[in-house]
Amino acid sequence: MKKLFFFIATIGAFSILSVNVNAQVTSNQELTMGIPEVLLINAVNASGVTGAVSLELTTTVAGTAISGGTGTSYAQLSSIVTSAQTRKMTASVTGVPAGTELSVATAVPTNANFAGTVGTGTGTLVLGATAVDIATGIGSCYTGTAAGDGYKLDYAWDAGAAGAYGTIFATGATTATVVLTLSAGY
Repeated sequence: MKKLFFFIATIGAFSILSVNVNAQVTSNQELTMGIPEVLLINAVNASGVTGAVSLELTTTVAGTAISGGTGTSYAQLSSIVTSAQTRKMTASVTGVPAGTELSVATAVPTNANFAGTVGTGTGTLVLGATAVDIATGIGSCYTGTAAGDGYKLDYAWDAGAAGAYGTIFATGATTATVVLTLSAGY
C-alpha cells in the first residue's frame, strides 16, 4: 500500500511539474531599424548598357543646313529621401562642336519596372556647361535596370544659331560629355 501511495504521489508530482514546465513564457525584443538615404544614378544607352550614344549631323539636299543628329539614352536611378525632401536631376554638357547645340527632352519612366515618386520631366532644353534641371520632384523611387528602363533622354544635335553656322567645320568623331547629376535633396 505504501508503494502504491508513493507511486501515485510520484505521478502526481510529475504531473504538476510537467504543467509548470509546459507553461508559456514571453519575452520582448526591440529592433533598431534604419533606412539610409539612397542616391544612385547610372546613364545607359538604348541597349541598356553603359556606353556612348552616337550622333551625326547630315544633309542630303543642296542649300539646306545640316541636321538630324539624334539619339536616346536612359538615366536609371534609385532614390530614398526623407519625408520632406525631393530631388532633381540636372544635366550639363562640354565638348559640343562650335556652331552646334545639343538639346535634351526628358520623359519620366512609363514601363512596368519602376515604382515610387519619379517626378516630372522638364521638357526640351538646350544643354550647356551650366547644369539645367531635366527632372524635378523626384522622391523615393527606383526606375528598373533593363533596356528602356529609366528616365528617357532624347538628344537632338543640330546647327546652332544661323549666325554661328560659319564656325562649323567637318570633323571625325569628337566626344562631348553629358554630366547627369541627382541632387542630394531640396
